[in-house]
Amino acid sequence: MEEHQQTVLDGIDPEITERLVSRRDAIRRGAAASSRFAAGIAMASVPVALAALAKESFAQTPADIVDVLKFAFILENLENEFYRAVLGTSAVAAQNNAFAPVRALIPDAAKQAIQQIQKHEQQHVDFLKAVIPQFGGTVVTITANDFDFTGGNGTGAGPFIRATTELDFLLLATQAFEDTGVRAYKGQAGRLLINGNDNADVALESALRIHSVEARHAAKIRRIRRARNPADTSLRFSGYVRGGGIAAAGAGNIANPPAEVVAALNLIYGGATPESNTQHVVFNGTSAVMIDAATLTGLDVIDATERTAAATQAFDEPLTKDEVINIVKNFIKDDPARGLP
Repeated sequence: MEEHQQTVLDGIDPEITERLVSRRDAIRRGAAASSRFAAGIAMASVPVALAALAKESFAQTPADIVDVLKFAFILENLENEFYRAVLGTSAVAAQNNAFAPVRALIPDAAKQAIQQIQKHEQQHVDFLKAVIPQFGGTVVTITANDFDFTGGNGTGAGPFIRATTELDFLLLATQAFEDTGVRAYKGQAGRLLINGNDNADVALESALRIHSVEARHAAKIRRIRRARNPADTSLRFSGYVRGGGIAAAGAGNIANPPAEVVAALNLIYGGATPESNTQHVVFNGTSAVMIDAATLTGLDVIDATERTAAATQAFDEPLTKDEVINIVKNFIKDDPARGLP
């Protein structure tokens, strides 16, 4: 298996926890002497502080770490510029104008949630922009002009164009962007598990902190969608993802979705390890073993269907880098100079 196809659950074990704890101890010991760490604390941002320490405290950085950070930077820009266009705050008037019809349909409560999510995405962009050079990388130039939120690769008339005029379609697209981000971070985390590399530990901890926020964004949007569609039980008030493929998207309230959108949703909630997966690798005290979370001993008091549903809800599943690129490539205009993530 290639490194970028490793999963978090395959890779994280008690050893990494110990390493992260040791890393925190080192940070505490060195904090007093680090001006950049102090600056990070002053910004009330632990990730920024960790980034400030990264270059001061460690030597070489594997290319994998920089690649993961640059990949995350492009995805975060995609999400951030999408929300800015939806809210009418993009630096590009054409992006704002495209979403004007649907913007007028967004209820105040949902708009406030989207505004808060956009602020988070801007912070993720700013963080990654600051941290990539600290790890020896070069930040790619990418602006609102580089995105086509209709999924048309620059035509402005792709299969997601109904997100600019229909509120339920917009919320479905928003949920899809967030869930793609969640699964993308999870798929990349395995590349940051590098034995004995403290830089990788720092990057991993920061990536997992962002991952958890992206998951909360997706859950929030899912709850908004369920409130608008009370009969659609595939959308859980809890915010959990249930099942896999198109069924996990909860697209039942979208009339006649384009085939390309159905295909995209199947990719977002499917993949080599679909969201419906119930089998996971765990450490049993002596070795790694595979378990099926839906058939664990003692759970047979629960209906089998509900037991399987609960098992799928209990775990987020990863997307590989190639799978994510296949999903987002039509939302990012081709640019040979920049390249895709």
